[in-house]
Amino acid sequence: MLGFRRDAEAVKGMKLDPALTRRVLRFARPYRWKLLAFVGTVIVAAIVAVIPPLLFRRLVDHAFPNKDQSLVTTLALVAVVLALVSAALAIAQRWYSVGVGEGLIFDLRVALYDHVQRMPIAFFTRTQTGALISRLNNDVVGAQQALTGTLGSVVSNLIVVIATLIAIAAGVLAIGYAEGVSRPS
Repeated sequence: MLGFRRDAEAVKGMKLDPALTRRVLRFARPYRWKLLAFVGTVIVAAIVAVIPPLLFRRLVDHAFPNKDQSLVTTLALVAVVLALVSAALAIAQRWYSVGVGEGLIFDLRVALYDHVQRMPIAFFTRTQTGALISRLNNDVVGAQQALTGTLGSVVSNLIVVIATLIAIAAGVLAIGYAEGVSRPS
């Protein structure tokens, strides 16, 4: 936790440079369709992740009290299909994430090595070689993780929160409607 506070203090008040943002987006541009597919699979997977609790609610609220075996069977089959869809979406997410991430790493490393090769000799006498190589590797991998890992997590969490709130609101409205219908006038 102490390291987090130091990091937060180090970046407090700093602003993201628009020129830096444009440079980053220039590297990401060749992967825009894969990124869109990645974000699409993340969104669909997040929505699919919200459905099983709704199935179990239906099972407990309707199938068991009414002893409806066909509903139990249907809900079980839907749960199995959702598990298979979820697994397929996880594979697709990984496929797109790797495609974008590894391509981005390659492009960034090529650009960095080209830049380093254009540096004057004096740069290499002042800079420790190990520190330079470590910086090159760590920064490139950090950029890749930010683009695929963080982006995927943020989008997924946002969609799960929105879908959960919608499911809760729909459940509350359904309960309110059911109570209104069952009350004698």
